[in-house]
Amino acid sequence: MKKVSEVMTRDVITVGPDASIHEAARLLVDHGVSGLPVVDDAGAVVGVLSEGDLIVRQKPRRPPPWWELFFRDGERLARDYQKAVGTTVAEVMTRKVLYVSPEAPIAWAAALLDRHRIRRLPVLENGRLVGVVSRGDLVKALAATPGAAAALSDAELVAEMKDRMEREAWISNRGILVEARAGVLTLWGMVESEAERAALETMARAIPGCGSVDNQTITRSRVVARYGAA
Repeated sequence: MKKVSEVMTRDVITVGPDASIHEAARLLVDHGVSGLPVVDDAGAVVGVLSEGDLIVRQKPRRPPPWWELFFRDGERLARDYQKAVGTTVAEVMTRKVLYVSPEAPIAWAAALLDRHRIRRLPVLENGRLVGVVSRGDLVKALAATPGAAAALSDAELVAEMKDRMEREAWISNRGILVEARAGVLTLWGMVESEAERAALETMARAIPGCGSVDNQTITRSRVVARYGAA
């Protein structure tokens, strides 16, 4: 599996914490990026400035009602105010920095981007910024021409399919019959839904060396509709 270092962008546009938000916005526009690592004079990443940090300033600010002070964290309210009216990068940036190592697999970076709904991650090595990995970088890696998959024997295809099915909790029928001939995987058996049937086909097709899939599984609802009983 590829590492982050193989797909990340090394020429990183950064901004200092003392820069004005107008300077930062201009950097975002000029370089066509959605976020900037914020780096101090010592070279340490102290935050991230994103489009979202700037967009929030465009919304009309509603002072919280007095009773809300009893239910919300005062420190959070003060921070929200600073982000809404601040004039420097340090005042409006996101201080909690999510990052990834250059040696991490790209699957880990993809999981972080998806889980936190962000577009890019700083890549840090020994605390120093060495790159940025973005959703676009991961898409480019996916679009790259893959190397030829190692040819598997029919027996190996069957064994791999059975192993993959065993690891998935959503499979309703552990007795699905799997056969292979000349690289074609054939699936037989009853499943609970069309979604499960489609996912099994996807699983088979994703096995390196699988030429095609002959999906002969049938959903329980179709059996009931045809014969009147499960």
